[in-house]
Amino acid sequence: MSEDIRWKQRFDNYCRSYSQLNKAVTAHSELSDNELIQMALVKAFEMTFELAWKTMMDYLRYNGIDVKLPREVIKQAFANDIIVDGQLWIDMLENRNVMAHVYDEARAHETVNQICQHYLPALEQLHQFLREKSA
Repeated sequence: MSEDIRWKQRFDNYCRSYSQLNKAVTAHSELSDNELIQMALVKAFEMTFELAWKTMMDYLRYNGIDVKLPREVIKQAFANDIIVDGQLWIDMLENRNVMAHVYDEARAHETVNQICQHYLPALEQLHQFLREKSA
């Protein structure tokens, strides 16, 4: 399997996950007090973020940059103008790590707000970038 196919295949998965995240954000905007929707939104974010950094890793490898760890991938993606706000992506990584291992209701509410206000636009920017590159 060539690297070209690998990053594009991963990008297809990212697109599907990103679409589900958008649906969760929309559902949350309609029923913001629903705890199940909030949990679904956090889980959709976790999956989308995971696919985002792995897609960036595959895209960087396709372009001759070999990185493996999420933090390294984010730094290289920022350095190569794939993402525009490297610190926001580091914040997303740290938040994802905490939410994946510890459930704290107050932290979950804060994460939901961060996803809706800051993380979704960053994921959208990556989506647009990769969609242009895959055309």
